[in-house]
Amino acid sequence: MSNDTFRIREYQVSHKTHYRYSFSASLCHNQLHLRPREAQDQKLLHATVDIGPEPEYRSQGYDSFGNPIEFYSIERTHQEMIVHSKCSVERHEPVHRWFAGYRFGDFANALREDRTQQGLCSEEFLSPSGYCSIDSEFVEFLKPIWDPDRDTLEMLDLINKHIYSSIQYQPLSTDVTTRSIDTLRSRRGVCQDLANVLISCMRTIGIPARYVSGYLLTVPPPGESKLVGADASHAWVGIYVPSFGWIDWDPTNNMRVDLDHITLAWGRDYSDVPPIRGVFVGGGDTSLQVGVDVMLAKETVLDRSKTAE
Repeated sequence: MSNDTFRIREYQVSHKTHYRYSFSASLCHNQLHLRPREAQDQKLLHATVDIGPEPEYRSQGYDSFGNPIEFYSIERTHQEMIVHSKCSVERHEPVHRWFAGYRFGDFANALREDRTQQGLCSEEFLSPSGYCSIDSEFVEFLKPIWDPDRDTLEMLDLINKHIYSSIQYQPLSTDVTTRSIDTLRSRRGVCQDLANVLISCMRTIGIPARYVSGYLLTVPPPGESKLVGADASHAWVGIYVPSFGWIDWDPTNNMRVDLDHITLAWGRDYSDVPPIRGVFVGGGDTSLQVGVDVMLAKETVLDRSKTAE
């Protein structure tokens, strides 16, 4: 794609979660993070959430990070529960900057001197959280690639690549409660785990980093059809870079976040932004089935010079 043009893509996302109980539940209260937030280079066009059985109570709002949330209660006997989120999102091609213009060794000074509202708010993403610890082992992990004289954005790209190369992506090797230090020691995990390691690396060396949940358009192998429900939720990391703001990296795919990443919510780690969280009374053993589909609905290519006029 030429530097004189940029792309706008419209995606349609379906995220269906189906709970089945071994015997009836009599009551449940749940909170949802299923409505994509407005974000840089992203616009929400439409969103609905269908819930069955129909809840007795529903309300919408925002959490402390500005993510849209919904709360609902089902207050009668039910054997199963289905939550089906459908949305349309417009993504604008981000402008990738490859040089920050200051050394990685000067990052701490740049952060101290950044007194913007965004810079001050980033400080809540410096502390350890439930799944993302601060530990000297993360400093040891970074030593082989550490170069304080390298440009800051170059160094962050290198750290992202180091995690991608060092930790094996292995489905079912962990669960949502796995801590970043355990992933670092085992050297295997899924997208959430690689994101947690990057967050811990950043926070350990004093750089604000946040967990981002969302979706990623996947492309089937040549000659094969895309399977319905074959996509999944994804996770990556936002890093606060003075003079530029938040820039997102995807260590699972060794890349900066691009057009095909759809932001759902962000927080300190997964525990702040699970798609569905709640409690139920009764129900016995629970089985869970999740199906996610991300479809490219439309792509528009625009001339940068004409849009700037």
